Amino acid sequence: MMWKCLRMTAFWVLTVVVLAACSAQSEPTARFDPENQKEYGVNGMYLGQNIKEAMDILKPTQADFMDMVTRQSYTVEQMSQGAGDAVMGMLLVDQTQMMIKVHKGELTSIMLGGVPREDGQKFKTYRGLAMFDSAEQLEKLYGKGKGEQEVVYEGSKYTANFGLVDNQVAWFRFDRKSS
Repeated sequence: MMWKCLRMTAFWVLTVVVLAACSAQSEPTARFDPENQKEYGVNGMYLGQNIKEAMDILKPTQADFMDMVTRQSYTVEQMSQGAGDAVMGMLLVDQTQMMIKVHKGELTSIMLGGVPREDGQKFKTYRGLAMFDSAEQLEKLYGKGKGEQEVVYEGSKYTANFGLVDNQVAWFRFDRKSS
């Protein structure tokens, strides 16, 4: 009987450890990882993600997409199937505009600025940096970047730019590098 209890206890401890390890994989690492595409995103959407999945996560109030070259309009469904080479999207999330670029169904750029101060906490990066957080909070979460008024972080495939005004994050942009 005692062995049976010990085995059950060991099983439950092992299960908890495995589940904790699996759930930790979706959390940010202690340091900014410039090669992790999820680092380049906001509110759960990130570069490289399929546009349909990103829109399902963000749930914009309004979204309009147009090819920058042909001026053809696209739906999320069309883009999620790979339509459009250079599509720009203007999204309205509550009272904030967000611009995104989509190439062959994947997000290639996310730009956010002009956020009303009262909505600053609604827009957070993967690391938890919110609009209007301090430059010190940016450095704490991302480490030392290049630049002072525009702080840049680069990986081999992606870049993150944060604009500082009065020592606060006033805008940010995540971009996939051109191949």
